[in-house]
Amino acid sequence: MVTPPRGASLVDHAILAALARGVTQFEPLLAALPGVYPSVALDALRRLVSRGQVPRWIWVQAVRHVSQSRPRGARPGPPMALPIPHPLDYDWRFSAAATQYLLAQGLGLTRPRDTVAFLGTPSVLQAAVAGHAPRQWVLLDTNPAVTAWLTQTAPDARVLRWDVRQDPLPDLVAALVIVDPPWYADYMRAFLWAACQLCALGGSLLVSVPPAGTRPGMVHEWAQTLAWAQQLGLTLLREEPAALPYVTPPFERNALHAEGLYALLEDWRRGNLAVFARTQLAHVPRPRPVDDVAWAEAVLLGMRVRIRPQPVAGFQDPTLKPLVPGDVLPSVSRRDPRRRFADVWTSGNRIFACPGRHVLLQIVPAVAAGRSPAEAVAAWLQRPLHPEETRRVTRAAHQLLRVGFPGESEKFCTLASPAWRPERS
Repeated sequence: MVTPPRGASLVDHAILAALARGVTQFEPLLAALPGVYPSVALDALRRLVSRGQVPRWIWVQAVRHVSQSRPRGARPGPPMALPIPHPLDYDWRFSAAATQYLLAQGLGLTRPRDTVAFLGTPSVLQAAVAGHAPRQWVLLDTNPAVTAWLTQTAPDARVLRWDVRQDPLPDLVAALVIVDPPWYADYMRAFLWAACQLCALGGSLLVSVPPAGTRPGMVHEWAQTLAWAQQLGLTLLREEPAALPYVTPPFERNALHAEGLYALLEDWRRGNLAVFARTQLAHVPRPRPVDDVAWAEAVLLGMRVRIRPQPVAGFQDPTLKPLVPGDVLPSVSRRDPRRRFADVWTSGNRIFACPGRHVLLQIVPAVAAGRSPAEAVAAWLQRPLHPEETRRVTRAAHQLLRVGFPGESEKFCTLASPAWRPERS
């Protein structure tokens, strides 16, 4: 038995194999790799050039291509616009091609009036409702913005706000469960466990799973995930590589741009499709993913702002402090060590430190509502603000608008409220 290559050697091996087949343009090369992130692929090309294993012109051509300032055209996305995703939700959404493929697979595995459960797959529910197929559709998702929106726009479906980490199982038995878990081992286990509990014996699971090149150690992780699935009473029927393209969310697009990568197709990221059958009943304790901090959220003119919780302790400076050049975190990986320093995180993947986060929580809704942020903070503190406090509150409001609308913050300040004018910086 041949041991599969690991880490960088896996990426190098995949690149060399693709080049040997005559694939030399970067986007086709990226599509031929098993889920390798674009910057990782470029680094591997550079490494192979330095070793003399790849002609330099291939790497130079790739760098020139991705560095074009004009992004490539996007392929069609989902038919209806869901609320903008936030990076802390691990919220990637399937392309229209992926939703239609999953729906077609699901219809082939079920009969009219069967119950089909969608676990973290709102875009597939959208396609299902739009297709008017005779099934009982149920979505389970932890994102309150998504569930609230779909409750209004998909009245023919049952939409449940449900946290896979801790909420009691709903009264539900499905012939099919379609699952899109975050691509981390702890979440994979939690989602598979929940999907198994919701699935009838003899039913099916369609699961999006990470390809081997997603990160170092992925081959071993997938072997462990399969072993876990067997403990749950699941049998893997087949795995289809790169079957499920995703639309690049705005936060990932910004992260790529922060690395100087612009000219990439919107659906470059692809998941593998794993098809399971629930063949046995098994009683396995519920796994618990690594607990994430419950961030507070506010929305400012469409921009979702997450704020790390903080004990209330009077007035503290609410201004935003830079953490990375350009303020955009050039990564979407949970393993990035810079994540732990972020106090404020936008849906555009911009991160900041903030000493007075509880004060900032008063400023965002005030600006969004067109009210004076200084007056809102003073009312919350139940005392007048000192001049320096007013200056810091006003500056924080200006920073928020500049983050959300670069180059247009003055216009939005005017629209937000004639009662205050943020300082120029």
